[in-house]
Amino acid sequence: MTNINNKDSWHWSPSLSVGITSIDEDHKRLFQLFYEAHLLGEKDNNSSLLYQLAQELVLYAQSHFKREEAIMKASGYPFCDNHFALHISIIKQLQQTLQQAISGNESVTEFIVFLKDWFIEHIKESDSRIKQYVKGFEQEIEQALLEVGPLELAENINIYIVDDEEQQVELMLDIIDIAGLSAKGFTLATEFITQEISNDDIVLLDLNMPGMDGIEVMRELSDRNCLPSYILISGFDERVLHSAKQFALSKGIMVAETFTKPIDTRFFIDNINTVYSEKKLAFDSRMSPKVIKKQVVDKQVLPLSELKAAIKSHNLVVFYQPQIELQTGKIHGFEALVRLQHPTKGLIFPDQFIEVGEQNGLISEITNEVIDLVVKDYSVFCELGIASKISINISAKDLLDLSMPEKLASKLEANNIPPEAIMVELTESAVLLSVSDSLDILNRLRMKGFALSIDDFGTGHSSLVQLYQAPFTELKIDQHFTMKMMEDDEAMSIVKICILLAKELKMETVAEGVETQEIWDKLKELGCDIAQGYLMSKPLPLEACCEWVRNNQAAS
Repeated sequence: MTNINNKDSWHWSPSLSVGITSIDEDHKRLFQLFYEAHLLGEKDNNSSLLYQLAQELVLYAQSHFKREEAIMKASGYPFCDNHFALHISIIKQLQQTLQQAISGNESVTEFIVFLKDWFIEHIKESDSRIKQYVKGFEQEIEQALLEVGPLELAENINIYIVDDEEQQVELMLDIIDIAGLSAKGFTLATEFITQEISNDDIVLLDLNMPGMDGIEVMRELSDRNCLPSYILISGFDERVLHSAKQFALSKGIMVAETFTKPIDTRFFIDNINTVYSEKKLAFDSRMSPKVIKKQVVDKQVLPLSELKAAIKSHNLVVFYQPQIELQTGKIHGFEALVRLQHPTKGLIFPDQFIEVGEQNGLISEITNEVIDLVVKDYSVFCELGIASKISINISAKDLLDLSMPEKLASKLEANNIPPEAIMVELTESAVLLSVSDSLDILNRLRMKGFALSIDDFGTGHSSLVQLYQAPFTELKIDQHFTMKMMEDDEAMSIVKICILLAKELKMETVAEGVETQEIWDKLKELGCDIAQGYLMSKPLPLEACCEWVRNNQAAS
């Protein structure tokens, strides 16, 4: 049996061509289904969608056999009876094997591997013989195919090639054909954007084109709320491609890959097959009734009246996410993250109510409630022997209250909590709201012994100015860069620069979004001080966080 992990074996290739266009096209689409099922099987071998795809493969095989048999009947092929009997036998075996898999006795993934391997063998040993008997019967074969009809599975996803160089379009059409797919080519972007393009489609887009360039194409379609997936291609250097991808992401546009000319054909074939299969899988997931029932309802913003009631009833709660010293592995501190425990809707996350609070003058009440909860919980951490920092997020609106440093200091003093136990964390945009008032408050916080952290560093507009003006003690590297650093050279460069910059300014660095051991090891190698992310722990309620502490080494 073919190795399930051999990616190449899941794609149609020219070596599988039988020399008859209609049969080859059927086989290409069949292998698209194989790869789609393979990708889904790697994620979930028991999903209802995987069963559905397996059933589609059997139906597809039946439909394909009818078309193949029509070709053989209309030509001079002398082995029809034996070939047809083989088709009947394999369909019967497939139906039995699939039924066993659905009943739970066999693996659906293994069934798909079996079907794919059988087709490869059948194509090479049986179908390849047909070609020598079709010459001179072209018209009869064409008529027979019209009578038997097309394959039962319709195309749902289009691939477009947009490049002003006609030779490049022809080359990409040929490469995509080799990949077992089909595409439509355009040398004029203005003509391409008149097509009925859907969000399920894939667009191979050249950036540098006269009249309308690739950036303008993405912007134009985005403005129409048309968001296909793009593969960007350009003769420019990789920095331009990377920046174009960032432009796309900023507008919610999906860029699956970028390529510089000349294109690595082998890598491109693998990539386009993967992108197509994932798009098809997503399409099928949406179309499947069983999957639609399981879809999560979009998050809703909490109504203002319910937020007011929650604050009044003290329904805000704090979760804590551990921060770990990279060099020692010890607990450094925790970030306090607010949640809302709704009496009927359950746990509500801050993206559903913080903005409502800021827009309606409630954010200071939320901040005060969080501080009160942290003050109360700090004593619990102390009982565990954890004398570490707790980071509290401060809103931009909080920096308009010039009395805030005194209020915070008084509250801590009343509860015998040293100011150095609290890290005041704020974003660059918060400082920018009112620079003079912000610097007034930040300097007085520092003079009272509080540490200051600048959050989401690098995502604002005046990062270096903030570092220059404000007395920060900690720099948090945004997870946008941390999570991409191992596969994105630019993200890696930004992480390195953040760490070096912080060292020069005698600040500690905290990397957010640390989710893999590989990222942890690289951050440690680069000299980052502290890591925070799901590799160590997700945010936890107080009791669960204490249990986590008991199961891990205590901070020094």
